[in-house]
Amino acid sequence: MAFVEVRPSPWRQAVDLANMMLCLALRSSPELVYQRAMRQFTVEETTEGFAAAHGLALPSQLRRMLREQGRDVHGQFLQLLPQRPRPVQIQRWSARRIGLLLVVPLAVLLVPTGRVVMFNHDPNTTRLQIFNLDCADLEPLWLQAQAVPSASLVPCVELLPGWAVAGANARNGQSAFTLDHDRAGKAAMVVRLTPTCDPAGATQMPSQRPGVRHYEQTERRADQFTATWYDQFPGGCVTSRLDSTSDVDGKFATDAPLVLGFATRQALQDALAQRSNGRLHLDPAAG
Repeated sequence: MAFVEVRPSPWRQAVDLANMMLCLALRSSPELVYQRAMRQFTVEETTEGFAAAHGLALPSQLRRMLREQGRDVHGQFLQLLPQRPRPVQIQRWSARRIGLLLVVPLAVLLVPTGRVVMFNHDPNTTRLQIFNLDCADLEPLWLQAQAVPSASLVPCVELLPGWAVAGANARNGQSAFTLDHDRAGKAAMVVRLTPTCDPAGATQMPSQRPGVRHYEQTERRADQFTATWYDQFPGGCVTSRLDSTSDVDGKFATDAPLVLGFATRQALQDALAQRSNGRLHLDPAAG
């Protein structure tokens, strides 16, 4: 599926018809597909579809598969039509369209959301604007699991009063999310999942989770309080760092680790397989 429209235009419907016929012909023949199409569509509708479906109107994957087969499937369909259609242009330029093209970039630059999407300088704010990392919300957790395939655990958020998820990011080899606190300040804590980490200088403390080694490190200055927690487990490590200039005594440091929860990779895999009826799987650790 290349495009989705709630209310597809006549051009979109025509292109989709031709693209579907081309896809089916890749595994059968244009003659068979054309005969079956005539049971549902008129000759005019089919002709209109192939008049519009050319060039960039064909999805890139379909164009690649057509090239790999080495046969002109599109041309074979044209020969089956009673009359060869005149190609329909993809773009029709007008003064209105040119004016919109000039206005849209300016609107993107002026709208705050546009700045976040187009110019994302904050590595902890995802372009997808995910603000929910609840341990029962699977989609963001799957993204983190895909970012670090070796990790046997994936961090999630069990929010306490005063805490809020400010943003999240998942990319190859690392995922991260930022938490705000109503008194400790904006971006008070950043949590990162990586394959490994170095807790040098931190003190190992008892862990509340089986199979997890927990380390803590704090630093107090006149104008800032900093605390870092490391949770190491097979294939991964979660580093949580709390920085606050409004809470220099670290009053909220005891609450911060309680916000963090974990979901096992196996549980995420089982949930993904169940939701997709066994069709989808998380990347293996070697990936």
